[in-house]
Amino acid sequence: MGDCRLIYRSTCSASFLPNEDLRELVRKSAEHNAKHDITGLLLLSGDQFLQVLEGPCKPVNQLFNRIVRDARHHNLELIAFEQIGPRYFDDWCMHLVDLFDLSRQPRDLLAQKYGAANGVIRIPERLHEIFGLLLDARAICRNKPWEEDRGDVATVVESADRSDAEPAPAAD
Repeated sequence: MGDCRLIYRSTCSASFLPNEDLRELVRKSAEHNAKHDITGLLLLSGDQFLQVLEGPCKPVNQLFNRIVRDARHHNLELIAFEQIGPRYFDDWCMHLVDLFDLSRQPRDLLAQKYGAANGVIRIPERLHEIFGLLLDARAICRNKPWEEDRGDVATVVESADRSDAEPAPAAD
C-alpha cells in the first residue's frame, strides 16, 4: 500500500490556545513525523483546526488514532482519507499556519475567497473548498508574505522543513 492523505477538522480547547503550546506541538509533531515519513500542514483559524497529513497509510492511521484521543481539541471530524499518488504537502514534516497572523493582503484574499466572520476566516464545508484552502495556505506560506509585508518573521507560524530538519536530541 502506498501513501495516503488524511484531512480532519476540530475545535481547539480554550486552554490550548497560547502560542507557546502550539509551537511546542509543532516541534514535537515535526520530530515524530520525520521519523515516520509523514508530511503535512496544520491550519488554525480562530479556534478551528484543519489538518492534512500525507504519508504511508499505516503510520498516518496510527497518528490519527493518537490525534483522536488528544484532549487539546474536541469535535473532531474526519473529512477525507484516500490513497494518493504524489504528495501535495511534502514541503514540511509539520507546518502551522495561524490565519490570524498572516499579513493583510493574504488574509483579505482568503477572507474574500472563503468568507470570514469577526475577522476569522471560515473553514469551508465542501471537500474541494477545504482542499483549496489548504493549498492556498501552502502557497501563501511558501511565498512568506509576512516577511514582505511586515519585514520580520511571523511569530506564530512555525515549521520544520524536511530538507534541513535536525535529528531530535536523545532523551535522558
